[in-house]
Amino acid sequence: MQDTAIVSKIFFSKGRSNLSPEDIVNIQQYLNPVLPEELVNHYLMHNGGIPSNSFWILEDGCSLWVKKFLPMKFPVGTERTLEDSYLLMVAKNVMPKALIPFAIDHGGNYFCIDTFGEVYFYAVDRWDEALNDEQNHEKAKKKLGVSFQWFVNQLVESDEYED
Repeated sequence: MQDTAIVSKIFFSKGRSNLSPEDIVNIQQYLNPVLPEELVNHYLMHNGGIPSNSFWILEDGCSLWVKKFLPMKFPVGTERTLEDSYLLMVAKNVMPKALIPFAIDHGGNYFCIDTFGEVYFYAVDRWDEALNDEQNHEKAKKKLGVSFQWFVNQLVESDEYED
C-alpha cells in the first residue's frame, strides 16, 4: 500500500495497493470505456488517496474541495472504488456513460473525466425532478479543465489564495 507519493507538486496519502498494467486492462474491460492515458498513468503511480493540495478555485473565486481520489480494485471497508462508483451512477442513470468519476468532494459529488481526457465537476446533489435525465446530466456537469494532469497541477493547498 502506498503511504505518500508525489505527482508534480502534489502528494497523495492513504492510497491503496499498487495497480499493475494488467489490473488497468481488466478494469477497462469491466467498465467498457477506455480510460484516458493520463488517468491510467496516475493510477499506476497512485491508486486513490488524499491529495495534499485539495482545492480547485473556480473562476468566480469559489472553491471545490477534493476529499479524495477514488481507488481502483482495492477498497477498504465500505469504501467505493472508481469502478463501483461509475457502474452505480450509470445504472441509476444519474451520470452519463461518457463520464468516469475519479474523485469525490465532501458532499458526495464527483470529479470526473471523459474519454477525451477533459475534467468535470459533477454535482449529483443538484438533481431536479422537473427535468429529464439528459437535462439533469447537463445541469450537473461543469467543465474544469482540458486534461487530467492539468487539473491535478491546478489544485491548491488552501481555499484561500492570492490572485
